Amino acid sequence: MTDRRTFLATAGAALTATTAGCGFILGNEPARFQSSAAAVPDSTLESTGYEFVANEDVEIEREFSVAGQSRRVVVTNVLAKHEKSIDLGPLGSQRAAVFTALTTPKAEVLGETFNPIDRMSTADIAEMAQDQYQGVGNLEQRGTSEVTINGTTTPQTKFATTTTVAGTSVDVFLHVSEAVELGSDFLVTFGGYPQRLPGEEENIIELMQSVGSA
Repeated sequence: MTDRRTFLATAGAALTATTAGCGFILGNEPARFQSSAAAVPDSTLESTGYEFVANEDVEIEREFSVAGQSRRVVVTNVLAKHEKSIDLGPLGSQRAAVFTALTTPKAEVLGETFNPIDRMSTADIAEMAQDQYQGVGNLEQRGTSEVTINGTTTPQTKFATTTTVAGTSVDVFLHVSEAVELGSDFLVTFGGYPQRLPGEEENIIELMQSVGSA
C-alpha cells in the first residue's frame, strides 16, 4: 500500500469550499488553519508491532471571490503514518499493514465550525480514503462497531477491498472511524491490512483507541 495525498486534498478542499460567504472573504491576509499531529503511545506500537513512519503536513490553499471581494484560505492537515512489515510468502516481507491518524482543523469562527468532516459517515470517509492507496478496488462493507477514541464513542466500519502490493493484487480489510474532536482539530483514523492476517483487526482497533494528542 502506497501513500497518496488525495484523501487530505479532498478533505481540505471540502473545508475551504464551505468558507466562501461565511465571513472569511473579508481581510487582506490569508485565513489560515493549522492542525496539530496526533500520536500513538509507544507502548501501543510495541504491543501491535507497528512503527511510526512520519508526520506529513499537507497544505491546501484556495482562493474565493464573492461580490468583488477575494480571500485565500490555507488549511494544513497532518497525517500521522504508521506501518507494519508482513511476511507475504512469495512476495517476501512487505510493509503491507498501515495505520493512519488524520488531524484536520475545526476552522472555528465565532463559535461555529466550518469543517464538514465531522458530519461525514464512515462510508463517506472511506470513499476518500480509497485514494490513500494505489490500486484499491471497490469497497464492500463488512460491519460496523463502536470504538472509543479520545474519550468519545464513535462508529468504525470494516470494509473489504483489494490493493496492489509489490505488483500483486492482495485482498485487504480497511477500517475507518468517524471524526472525533481532538483539541481544536477533528481526528479520523483508518487502517488497512491483508485479509490473511489473523488478529490484525484487534491491533487496528487498539491503535484507534490509543490515539491522542502528540
